[in-house]
Amino acid sequence: MNNTIKIILLFATIILAGCTDKITVTDFESCAAAGYPIMESYPRQCRANEITYIEDISDRIFECTTEQRNVDACIEIYQPVCGKVNVQCITTPCDPINQTYSNSCEACRNELVESYTLGEC
Repeated sequence: MNNTIKIILLFATIILAGCTDKITVTDFESCAAAGYPIMESYPRQCRANEITYIEDISDRIFECTTEQRNVDACIEIYQPVCGKVNVQCITTPCDPINQTYSNSCEACRNELVESYTLGEC
């Protein structure tokens, strides 16, 4: 009788184990949603099933900070950004224009640049 109960419990465990929902990981967002660890790098990375998924930051808008505006000099590195430049108009409000800068430091040194995105305009 004891062996019969053990066998029934074993089969029930095997059957129930096969019924769990598995989350398919195809990108960074699904990897993070599945609960895999996230490496706090830039951009962030998530590793699942021996595959590393990298967060897509291409559309992210970065605001210029006070620290970025108050630098004495910028490094000479080409990592282009597209700065949103607030144009100063005399008669009517003007829409901002986009201008490519060699890097985020150069963009934020311009007091008219409010924010930027990665890559050329």
